[in-house]
Amino acid sequence: MAFLIGFVVFFLVIALTIILGGISRMGDRRVTLEGRPTEGQRLPTDREAHGY
Repeated sequence: MAFLIGFVVFFLVIALTIILGGISRMGDRRVTLEGRPTEGQRLPTDREAHGY
């Protein structure tokens, strides 16, 4: 019984890794195509620049 549970968990981890990796890659590709800056790349807003 323990072997069966371990076997299912093993393939579940592999499946989630593949699925979540694909989702992350799709998001990276969309950001590259749209050219959206990340939080560190964007210019500060007026409020941030003046320290309010």
